[in-house]
Amino acid sequence: MVVSRPNLIRAAIAPYPRVADPWHATLSGRSSRVVYGFGKMRLLGLLVGVSIVSFAAALTPYPNECDPALNLAFNGTDTALFVRCAETTYSCNSRPPGEKWFSINSTNEAVPADCEKQIFSLHPISNFTGPLAMPGLTELSSFKIGGYYNGTRFDDGPDYVLFPATVTSIDLPDLVNITSYSFNIYIAHSISSLSVPKLRHIGSDLSLNLTGGPAINLTFPSLFDVRGGIYLFGEIDALGFPTLNHTQDSINVTSTGNLDCDAFAASVVNTTNSTGSSKYFVTCTSKMGSVILHHVLPPEPEVNGAAFQIRGDFLALTALVAYILAL
Repeated sequence: MVVSRPNLIRAAIAPYPRVADPWHATLSGRSSRVVYGFGKMRLLGLLVGVSIVSFAAALTPYPNECDPALNLAFNGTDTALFVRCAETTYSCNSRPPGEKWFSINSTNEAVPADCEKQIFSLHPISNFTGPLAMPGLTELSSFKIGGYYNGTRFDDGPDYVLFPATVTSIDLPDLVNITSYSFNIYIAHSISSLSVPKLRHIGSDLSLNLTGGPAINLTFPSLFDVRGGIYLFGEIDALGFPTLNHTQDSINVTSTGNLDCDAFAASVVNTTNSTGSSKYFVTCTSKMGSVILHHVLPPEPEVNGAAFQIRGDFLALTALVAYILAL
């Protein structure tokens, strides 16, 4: 049954009970303007109440099926569900009793001012195998892929076995932002391609340890800001950061491939600002050679004696004019 908004408002406002209302009896001898004003205030309050109820009813409750995506490592069984939950989960302050989480599609719904998007992390389970592709995913708090040991790093003996991650490729075509933490891949021997064409910001380190894996070309065409350092290891044959503007720490690349370190270091050393305390801004080692470069600030413009003389003459002339005018 569809109820129009006027009918909804009329249904929510009960008739004003004049006989039983002591306020009406008290005000009956006063000016009708006071009674009318009181009635308007009550009507306004009821209208606000109806608006709040209607607003709350318009929000879609958070679906329980999103719980695993929010709280557990991604197991690879339902990529579409993970993306939908990651893109539409919000927490809101104005909510019905017992409700906190809601599902809001910001592409076709207005997001209320008191609602904040909940940012998911993407950490595939350690035995995830095959390509990882998530079109439509735009934002994460962190990204991590890694293998594991069946013990601790301090174990010694035949039972200490390394199990590398078995992801073969990564394709995140719409990812723009890693809000808080790192983009981290480690103990991964099978990754042959990594594509993040829209990634612009990383909240901490960009750390990729692809040692032992196949030859790979890496490019980050949109990456602008890294709030940590950049640490890359593997058989890297090509590497590019054409739009990189800022890192918090240095850039370190160790490649067993044919990366031209001289060309790479030259392409980033003076176009990228580093606010960290590292002495060397770019270090790169590969089959082709090694290079260590640091950012060189442009020289400050010199001010010669003639400029000081002109400025002094101008100040003297200004003082003379002021003295004459004061006479």
